[in-house]
Amino acid sequence: MIEDTNTDFFGLFDDNYFPNMYDVILTDVSSKDLHEEISDLLKAKYLTYSPAGEFKEVYGIIYGKHNRIFVSLPVKVKREAKNVHFLVDTGSPSTYICEEVYKSFKATIWNTSSPHSVLINNKATQVFLPPVNSHFTDVNVLGMDYLNTYRTKLIIDLENHYISLSFFGSLEQTDYQSYSLQYILGSVGRANCFL
Repeated sequence: MIEDTNTDFFGLFDDNYFPNMYDVILTDVSSKDLHEEISDLLKAKYLTYSPAGEFKEVYGIIYGKHNRIFVSLPVKVKREAKNVHFLVDTGSPSTYICEEVYKSFKATIWNTSSPHSVLINNKATQVFLPPVNSHFTDVNVLGMDYLNTYRTKLIIDLENHYISLSFFGSLEQTDYQSYSLQYILGSVGRANCFL
């Protein structure tokens, strides 16, 4: 049998992936939901001061008729930390933080298509703004880049409505300072850094 070596179905999308073209059909969750019902269920008010520097484990919720998975993590921008609720999306290669979050920190975004560096759960992360014409412009997405970089353990128990996101295998603070921060910021540069 002759094998077709010209067809690479698995690399097709990875080579052509652009974070500003990503979309998720998220018509059932809005900023209002993040501020109200999701905040109540997560027991953390959205965009309020977060005293926690880093969690080793967070518990999430399964929300709405489409069973969306949400967690709340501290996000640090300009030396201030706030509770930010994220949709956990294992189908998203990138992590996104919406404009409302940046405005709450009074951070100016100079280039909307470039990644920006923030600390999520005290871990340096490249994030993007949701694309302008997407269906999730006012929702934050925790993507596979973050989940994989910090070797998180995600447990989804739909039977018991239990969500856990653990950071036990993640890099320690000193490790990220010497490796991850350089790696993550290497392609971004300091111009878009809010640390």
